[in-house]
Amino acid sequence: MHPRTILFCGGGSLGHLTPSLSVLESLKKMVPSLEAMFICADRSDEIAMLRSAGIPFRTIHAGKFPRGFSVRLISFPFLFAYSIIESIIALASIKPDVIFSKGGFVSVPVCLAAFLFRIPIVLHASDSVPNISDRLIGRIAKKICTGFPVNSFPQNLRSKTIQTGNPVRYMIASGLRVAGQRITGFSRKRPVIMIIGGSQGSVALNEALDRQFDALVNLADIIHLTGTGKELQRTHARYWARATVIEELPHLYALADVVVTRAGAGTLSELSALSKAAIVIPLTGVAHDHQLKNAQLLAAAGAIALLREEQISILSEHIESLLRDHDRRRTMGEALKKFFPVEATNRIAKIVLDAL
Repeated sequence: MHPRTILFCGGGSLGHLTPSLSVLESLKKMVPSLEAMFICADRSDEIAMLRSAGIPFRTIHAGKFPRGFSVRLISFPFLFAYSIIESIIALASIKPDVIFSKGGFVSVPVCLAAFLFRIPIVLHASDSVPNISDRLIGRIAKKICTGFPVNSFPQNLRSKTIQTGNPVRYMIASGLRVAGQRITGFSRKRPVIMIIGGSQGSVALNEALDRQFDALVNLADIIHLTGTGKELQRTHARYWARATVIEELPHLYALADVVVTRAGAGTLSELSALSKAAIVIPLTGVAHDHQLKNAQLLAAAGAIALLREEQISILSEHIESLLRDHDRRRTMGEALKKFFPVEATNRIAKIVLDAL
């Protein structure tokens, strides 16, 4: 019997890729003989991460669903048809036994090709509101795993939907505060704020930090993950910045007293695993406002401090208030920990194995 092969698909950002790597790590612990292949977007950051992890991959030329009238609306049908042909050729070559889809526009042609080949699909939808890709793939998936407790999939799909929580890399829980001090050079005599705009960074958060820089460095030492190409021209003994990090991330989390972030499901789940106090500023006006709805659910549970983007000019005041209130930070961290199911990665891995 040939080794079982699992094909992972999804892409468009590292937020799709890193959870899949977590699931693969869990699967390999359960069944070491499993083989894996990734299909992702032709993006340098995704390719670099997969190469660094030593995982074989293929890319396809998938395009995002166009919104409104644009040139992309005219070219999309041709690009989509081409991506399906690429997917059919890839599946015929790889011959996977099961597909794990993390959603996103790259997953759609791959999963449609898998449906033609009668290959079972396990979909994972991270956010509280499924996007167009998730809704399409959900119709042909064998199982739908969700990160949030609120199930926004259509009624006819709910019988195959299970809340698993969101995959979190094992390395996230391995952070050491002393290693974070060594990386940043901070002494721990002052509180530490971590500002992170998700896998691609956030211009709005970066600009808010820049405008309120003096107030913030007077409050605390600052860790800032800017996103590639979005670095600030700032140098200060109390300010440590990088475009992006991988191995250092757990140690930076361990050092932080308060994390300021967008409302992407991946980052929120990592903060949940670490019981971190967070100020969440959701990105609005995109993809069914899923970030706003993510944040509203968590805020209603007392798990985060929700700050709307129009209030970002008083970010330093909210940070100062939270830094002064140790009990509130502890209570928020505990509530965030309880919000998402534990052992999500292993739960999903078992569902994938069942689909074999």
